[in-house]
Amino acid sequence: MKLIKQLLVAGLFVAAASSCKKELFEVDYNLDPNAPPSDLYLNNATAQQINALGVGLQSVMRAGFVDFTRNAAAVGREVIFSASTDNRYFTELLGTNTAALGGANDPTGIFNGYYSSYSQTRRRAEQFITAAKNTNSITAAQKSSVEGFAKTVQAFVTLNLALMQGKNGIRETFSDYLTPGDLLKPGKFGTYATALALCKKYADDGLTALNAAGTTFPFTINSGFAGFSSVADFRKFNRAIAARIAMHQADWAGVLSALNGSFLDLTGNLGVGPRLIFSTAPNDFTNGLFHVANSSGAPYVVFNDVIADAEAGDRRMFGAGAKVGQRLDANGVPNPRQSGAFTSTHEVRMYASNVASASIIRNEELVLMYAEAQAQLNATGLAKTAIDLVRANAGLPAYSGALTTAALVDEVLKQRRYSLFNEGHRWFDMRRYNRLASVRPSGLIGTITFVVFEAMARPDAEVQWDLLNP
Repeated sequence: MKLIKQLLVAGLFVAAASSCKKELFEVDYNLDPNAPPSDLYLNNATAQQINALGVGLQSVMRAGFVDFTRNAAAVGREVIFSASTDNRYFTELLGTNTAALGGANDPTGIFNGYYSSYSQTRRRAEQFITAAKNTNSITAAQKSSVEGFAKTVQAFVTLNLALMQGKNGIRETFSDYLTPGDLLKPGKFGTYATALALCKKYADDGLTALNAAGTTFPFTINSGFAGFSSVADFRKFNRAIAARIAMHQADWAGVLSALNGSFLDLTGNLGVGPRLIFSTAPNDFTNGLFHVANSSGAPYVVFNDVIADAEAGDRRMFGAGAKVGQRLDANGVPNPRQSGAFTSTHEVRMYASNVASASIIRNEELVLMYAEAQAQLNATGLAKTAIDLVRANAGLPAYSGALTTAALVDEVLKQRRYSLFNEGHRWFDMRRYNRLASVRPSGLIGTITFVVFEAMARPDAEVQWDLLNP
């Protein structure tokens, strides 16, 4: 998972091959050891460098994970990062600055980490594709496998970026970084709809490339992709991401079509799916959503409405192994956490340690997307069957409500709320059904007005760039 280290090792071979051009102790002051020049790997990359780029891309996939999840969970009124030293996580992020700033959050503030992380990953995937195309060290089929893998990663991270930016849109095109003088000439912003269309194109182009690939990738696949490490199985992951994109486009036939090629299993283990992995190894990083149970420094606590709205007996929320647990002091006495205007009786218990893995997408989500698409297409019986699978897995009885599209969609959204709790879905689910006004708590609480805003603010650096480069 250590991209920089492996690139430096790979770069040593390049340096050794050309050492006759310099005196032994001559120093190249243009070489930054933490950012090797791109021409070391974009042209005639060795097989070792291709492997390093593949390993590195898997590593940086994780870079926006904490900010994305933490921000989306707060705006969607699931979880508060109750930081003792910074109240912006339960004031500004919950909309207290909306009126003052004329936007969602401070565009110059602390909540834009996800933006740079996902943008950089998208760019690195592009560089990986270029490096594979410009080398003779791997076969044509392997080049296609690199393109398919990298474009699938682009689809995943660009969708997350587009979801956070919402109505603001994202930059959809970039200059050719191989053309002198063009490195800092990004394209203009599109709309939310065109951003989703771009995500779909990444996924579909990735599938086309994977279909032209061989059976294996020319780089090491990490253990988070266990069960999805071959080209054939990775295609299923690609189609799962494509289904998620189609859901946000409200393309219900497209959802079912993509799911048909995914790892959807209506009778199988709901937990199956690729995961992000973490470690304490040097140059790697840990899972930033982990916290010690009942801690007081910066715990992740749950909005009480999440607990109150859950059905009795729901194993996702209650009992051993639940995603949340009641906060207790050292004597076992209930110890609610105060986060500004909000009191939380429960906290997140999703991660057992700081190296616990995190789901990227799993069968449970695919089943719920299947149910939603079938409900939207009026195949209510098929929708109910899928819903009942999820309910049974949570220890709940079969769905007994009306078999109408509206009622079944309501039930799907309810199950998504708990099955995908604190994974970056609830806010966007409510937004795509125009239900943000129903998300609570919001409004006047004490003397402060809290707002469930529609999208994260466009980072000020992007705004200023466009002002300087109209």
